Amino acid sequence: MGAVLVTAAFVSSLRRLVQSYRQAGVLSFTPVVVTFVALVFLVLLPAMHLQRALMPSRDRAPRILAGFGDWFGSEGYPLFRRHRGLDIKGSPGSDVLAAADGRVTVARDNGGLCGLIVVIDHDPDPQGYRTVYCHFSEVAVRVGDTVKRGQRIGAVGTSGQRAWPGFEHVHLEVQRGRDINAIEDPLPRIVGCFDETQLYTAARLVLTYPVKC
Repeated sequence: MGAVLVTAAFVSSLRRLVQSYRQAGVLSFTPVVVTFVALVFLVLLPAMHLQRALMPSRDRAPRILAGFGDWFGSEGYPLFRRHRGLDIKGSPGSDVLAAADGRVTVARDNGGLCGLIVVIDHDPDPQGYRTVYCHFSEVAVRVGDTVKRGQRIGAVGTSGQRAWPGFEHVHLEVQRGRDINAIEDPLPRIVGCFDETQLYTAARLVLTYPVKC
């Protein structure tokens, strides 16, 4: 509905521009420019994101709708600050998987943009790494649980900052220490889809995708 209104406003501004020129020989481009910018950011970019979201990926890997540090969210709308993690596409109700072995330290509704949240510590050291998962429809673990890589920890949902249909995803963050702003890009640590036959190094934190491939 919003896309229709923005498009209609842009067309209307063009019509008024032509009428103004014909009647008084005056050209006022401000309304056209404003509605065109709105059209680009609120209609065209989200439409392009939706097209990419619906297209199958070239390999088995899940599609990443928004990357670390992006200024645009998973739906293509501009953000007020850089994106803190990865938005990894998943089907509503499908399993969310632990990206590495660890212990659950948070499993609740955070009442904010993250919605239903799970946090897994991967190192007993207070300055160690942890992964954060957001937007569950259901949480399947409790604080204190020990989880293994690939274990189901919940289900994909739209809690918190609700995703439009077609953009459902798991938000994944990597944090270090107790400072929630000490974040890093999870993508370089992702080695692929979870494979129960594969051995993963314990020398450093490596992650697998938090959804099934």
